[in-house]
Amino acid sequence: MGAVSYLDRYPLLKSRDSEFARDRLFAEYGADRFDKHGREFGIQANFARLQSIGLAFCGYEGAASLSFPESQVLRQLFSIQGAASFSTKGSSGPIGAFSPIISGDARLDLEFAPGYRQLVLRIDAGALERLLKTILGDDSDMELRFAPGESDPAVMTYVRQDVFRFAEELDRFGQDYSPIAIGELERALMVRILLAHRHNFTDRLQGPAPGANRSVIDIVESYIEAHWDEPIDLEKIAAIANVSVRTIYREFSEAGRGSPGQCARRFRLQRATELLRHPDEQTSVVAVAFKCGFQNLGRFASEYRRAVGELPSETLKNARRRQ
Repeated sequence: MGAVSYLDRYPLLKSRDSEFARDRLFAEYGADRFDKHGREFGIQANFARLQSIGLAFCGYEGAASLSFPESQVLRQLFSIQGAASFSTKGSSGPIGAFSPIISGDARLDLEFAPGYRQLVLRIDAGALERLLKTILGDDSDMELRFAPGESDPAVMTYVRQDVFRFAEELDRFGQDYSPIAIGELERALMVRILLAHRHNFTDRLQGPAPGANRSVIDIVESYIEAHWDEPIDLEKIAAIANVSVRTIYREFSEAGRGSPGQCARRFRLQRATELLRHPDEQTSVVAVAFKCGFQNLGRFASEYRRAVGELPSETLKNARRRQ
């Protein structure tokens, strides 16, 4: 197989046996058809299965075709090299830098030329709809439906960058991340998808949010402080505050408090400071950063220094000196 690959810390299969590949693709991806074309065959597949999304790398040495039945999975495909095409109800074409977002309400057929490489973003449709309705404060039965056709190429350039950056970050740090970090990375990418593609909630998502009482901020901050070591559950927070998630964001912004995510980072920095100032034998800057939900060590050090006035390594060093 070629040298180009992603998500190598999440191997699924690497084989020249097409029968073995078929069994694994059926079991892990939910495919129901796989065929090789020609004598030459080889496949490498890596798959990071997270909470609400999955990110897959696939590379094909020879030509092949793959099909998926109807499901509750949304897919978007991002070509790395080579040629491929997709076909589903009402939509078909080559897979370029990105495909349209492909719903799971119809059969999907894929054709790959030899040497093709891609990343595939898989999102649980129900989880994405719940996130959207949480943001909007919507309790209706209306289903999320994406509009047909491709999105703005300029916007999708950033989505593609986010997806590849996510894959690189998972490759380097993902298996060391806390559930806090993974949950927030997933949510950020899902929000990006909701903003990048037209759907039947787009106008409401992009419109202004209603106002709320300022006490909402106190309720939200108190909840986040008490649950600093958990992923932010915006649906639960909004229910407790009796407002929509969009209203929470608006109130934080207008009060100059940033966002709920920034609030959580402030509390997690406070907790990181406590852990570094009172270390045990196992304490390290890396372990504290990951425990407190910071996945980028350079950014953690920078934010910590702005908040505390010294690098986290200096705090730990001084604390050990005092012990």
